[in-house]
Formats: sequence, structure tokens, C-alpha cells
Amino acid sequence: MKKLLITLVAAAALALPALGQSIYVAGTFNGWTINGNLMTYEGGNIWQLSLTGLSPGSFQQFKFTDGVSWSDPNFPSSGNSWLYADGSGNATITYDLNTYSDGWVNTSQRIGVNVDPGTWTAVGDWQGWNNANPATAMSSIGGGIYELTYSIGTAGTYQYKAVDTGSWNAIGSDARSVNANTLDFTTTAADQTVDFYVNALNGTIEANVVPVPEPSSLALLGAGLAGLLVLRRRP
Repeated sequence: MKKLLITLVAAAALALPALGQSIYVAGTFNGWTINGNLMTYEGGNIWQLSLTGLSPGSFQQFKFTDGVSWSDPNFPSSGNSWLYADGSGNATITYDLNTYSDGWVNTSQRIGVNVDPGTWTAVGDWQGWNNANPATAMSSIGGGIYELTYSIGTAGTYQYKAVDTGSWNAIGSDARSVNANTLDFTTTAADQTVDFYVNALNGTIEANVVPVPEPSSLALLGAGLAGLLVLRRRP
């Protein structure tokens, strides 16, 4: 089932950094210099940084800072963010501080990049934490979005994140980070279907549990099908 993308900006994020504050990026590409690369404010509560001169296709890690402290509480701190350079050695990082109500997690402080690794696997305790499991490989549905529809045998509460296949470079409930935090979801019946999604470019995920039909709905459906069979048998 192809996902419709309807993005609604609820309000500007209340969390700092505030408009006008300088935001820096430190990473493997600048020797982890705390004020190594200054981001550009693009308007609309969005900051951006374009990197050039990287090794083509190289893997890079990075963090946001205020240029002074590694422990500023206004920036994601659960792990290093990550990206791949494109074939020309370029990469773009986007830091979006709007708050969204579009169903994707996380709802603010979204960390976007412009290069999609191209292969994604849905992982969690429901599939044995196998980061290269072909049974939970996600399929592209366009626009950097990947999907997996999967039936989970036993009802319960489970964990999910999406990983660059074969690695723990992930997108999870705390956005894009190495070994990102997981998103919890709950199934209520045996063999219930869950639709998993990842947006590889803006660093968000979803786990949508497909509702189990009510017994009355199933009975109505059965009666309707029986009626159709009777009509077909009439001369």
C-alpha cells in the first residue's frame, strides 16, 4: 500500500536553538572541530550546510554544536549523525526545527541529508535484530521513502528502526544517528500486519499497525459475499 505523503507544519519548534543563533557542525570531515562548519540559516526555522571535497561515496559522522560546548541540551545528543557523500564528494545537511504533525517520527529536530544509501532493512526484536535479513528488506516507493509490510506472529509490544543494510547506521525515534533509538509499537492479535516506513532523506520513520477487523464487520462481509453468490446462481 503506497503511502500518501501529506506534510503539515503544526508550528515552529519551541525548542532552542533560537532564530539567529549560530549552529555549527563538527564531524569526521573537519577533525571534529567544535566550530568547524557554520550552518546557513535558510529561513522557516531551517538551517543548512553544504560540504565539498569529501572522498566520493565516503561515510561521514557529525554532530551539531553551538561552537562552544559538546553537551548543549538544545541539540540531539544520543549519538553521532551520519551521511554518505555523493559520487562527486559533495553532501548537504539540513537541520529542520519545525514541529510536524504528519505521522512521522521524530516530529521536530529533523536531520536531513541529500544522499540515500539505497538499501534499507527494518530491524527489531520481532525479526531477531538482523541488520541484513532479506525477509525484512525495505522496498523503495520513491522520493527516498522505503516500505515493508510484514506480518508479526505474536501479539505484543515491539521495537523498530531502519538501518542502512548490513550496518547500524540507522534512522530511529531520535532521528538519524549511529545505532539510533528504537520506536515502540504494539500489535493486538496474532499474525497482525504492520507497515514500516523510512524516509532516507529527512531522517524519519513510521510503524503503522493495520487494525484487525471487528467480528461484526467480518460477519457483514461474509453475509455480503453469500448474497453475491446467491445472485450469481439465479438463472
